[in-house]
Amino acid sequence: MAREAGVSVPTVYATYGNKTGLTRAVADSADLSADAPQMLAELEAAASNPRAQLAAMAAYDRRLFERAGDIIMVIREAGRSEPELATAYRDGRERGDATRVQVFSSWPAGTLRHGLDQQSAVDIYAAICNIDVYTTLTTERGWPPGRIEEWWGQTLARELLR
Repeated sequence: MAREAGVSVPTVYATYGNKTGLTRAVADSADLSADAPQMLAELEAAASNPRAQLAAMAAYDRRLFERAGDIIMVIREAGRSEPELATAYRDGRERGDATRVQVFSSWPAGTLRHGLDQQSAVDIYAAICNIDVYTTLTTERGWPPGRIEEWWGQTLARELLR
């Protein structure tokens, strides 16, 4: 990998420390490629529209998985034997959950579907919008990413909102 980047292996280790440091840097660049600032701007612009906020979060997830899904899957799988990578994967999931908690808690009481608490809403979101669903639909079922994003937005609104 160092050779492909046009640098020496010692340069890579001097810059990132180890495989985990390098992997974290790649994961951080994945967040940047999905354009988190765009999602935040869309969330703020739709502050009074939970359906539009769900669509903005689904759009971010689509961009993330489309641009960095392979990286996410490598980190998750490598985490089975590398505890630091398991932590990196878990941290990424927790950051996503924290964003959803922040958004869902900003909604007026009664916005969530009757009987649905905030933690269950976060769990349902995670079950619907994840790398495995994205990969199944794009790779096995031939869906274009835009179709997945649209389906996620509709499904999330149906499952989460009153």
